[in-house]
Amino acid sequence: MCGVKVMATTGGTNLRDDIKRLDETVHVVIATPGRILDLIKKGVAKVNQVHMVVLDEADKLLSQDFVSMMEEMLGFLAKQRQILLYSATFPLSVQKFMNAHLQKPYEINLMEDLTLKGVTQYYAYVTERQKVHCLNTLFSRLQINQSIIFCNSSQRVELLAKKISQLGYSCLLFFLLPVAMRYLSVSRCSESALLGPLNT
Repeated sequence: MCGVKVMATTGGTNLRDDIKRLDETVHVVIATPGRILDLIKKGVAKVNQVHMVVLDEADKLLSQDFVSMMEEMLGFLAKQRQILLYSATFPLSVQKFMNAHLQKPYEINLMEDLTLKGVTQYYAYVTERQKVHCLNTLFSRLQINQSIIFCNSSQRVELLAKKISQLGYSCLLFFLLPVAMRYLSVSRCSESALLGPLNT
């Protein structure tokens, strides 16, 4: 892919720098929904000739927080376009989006092939207040020795670690460690719950 110019932009970065970069030819833009929509509305990102959109973590991007932005953004794109959705889960929000915006979509499910032998996976649909109780129940009844728990922010990691520790479980806050120490700690971890935000 020699000569392909790629640009990444997220909210919180310098908008003026993005505008300068878009003055030149850009072939691929990797962006958060709010930032790309902002650039489109300002007339800086001209997307009427864009024929392919990739939504990574589609279950998150099509949640209530972002779906209206995603649908608004699609309105600026070429009518003949290809939309690729990547998601580890397939909630109703993704299905609803597919029904509205995709014609005869081709679905590839890799989840059965990705399950590791010797690893048991569980899914529990619980309310926010039930999460810690659910974890405690799983740990005690299923005799889980080790687990990795992902949270979507550092604050949630710290809060969950505090609650788990109060229940008597040892816990390592993964996100507080420098990267080199993270690998060392994982190899030494025994009978602990590892907690870390998804976006570090």
